[in-house]
Amino acid sequence: MIDIVCSIDENYIEYCGVMLASLFVHTSHEKFRIHIICSKVDKTGKEKLKVFCEEHQAEVYFYDVDYSLIKDFPIRKQDHLSLAAYLRLFMSELIPSHINKILYLDCDLMVVDSIKELWEKNIDDIAVAAVEERSPFDTESPVVLKYPAEYSYFNSGVMLINLQKWREKELVKACKSYIVSNYDNIKLHDQDVLNALLHKEKQFISIRWNLMDFFLYACPEVQPERKNDWDNALKSPAIIHFTGKRKPWMYNCDSPFRDQYIQFAKQHGWHVITRKNAIHYFFRKILYKVINKKKTIKVK
Repeated sequence: MIDIVCSIDENYIEYCGVMLASLFVHTSHEKFRIHIICSKVDKTGKEKLKVFCEEHQAEVYFYDVDYSLIKDFPIRKQDHLSLAAYLRLFMSELIPSHINKILYLDCDLMVVDSIKELWEKNIDDIAVAAVEERSPFDTESPVVLKYPAEYSYFNSGVMLINLQKWREKELVKACKSYIVSNYDNIKLHDQDVLNALLHKEKQFISIRWNLMDFFLYACPEVQPERKNDWDNALKSPAIIHFTGKRKPWMYNCDSPFRDQYIQFAKQHGWHVITRKNAIHYFFRKILYKVINKKKTIKVK
């Protein structure tokens, strides 16, 4: 049994559905328990996700977090994330105590290969396994968050988590305390908080488990020691993570995986893009081909 955790608000129901569909399709021989942490999600939204999960023989559980617990957490008008990003900080208290290992997945991603290998990774001695970020986050973020830059910085969109370690550290309490004491230093929301508190108890995994938008540029500033990993991840990605402001359901998304995402969503009954955005994207794509400005890799 594989335990998957994700977090949503009322705006991310459809995108959560696409993520789960991609998980079920590409890891089809495994049994899943899906744990969905919610804020402001109504009964209709939950029922839609519940029916979909059960159609794929997956158990599903919902955990409601009172919005008042996160309403004062740091968020800025220009941020492309909502306060829902902080919901994952409550995992260790919400997930039943007999579950000690979980895989957290953001809802703005698409699984394109089996996650079984990742799930079977041994994390008995660490708190979290995740993909290392890149410049400038790997050097600047630790300095801002006041821990040694040698520990670098991980992305929180895909995390294999040892919940027992999180509970031993009383991580929910620690997160709340850190946010109060470092409010102005927190720029990347829950990700900053988790890095500040877990930087000594994490392990980096291959880029293929979290192929972020930045890694799709023709010449990304990847650390020299990660060039081979980056090259292999492009050849054989497992999880495509749309980390930028331009999500695949937006007309201005430039990801080479955007069309694949939209097609997959339609195929599995999730309506992620409006007709207006679809038309805008179509003409924008033609324009980009004409003026040859696209700078991302080509996907075969």
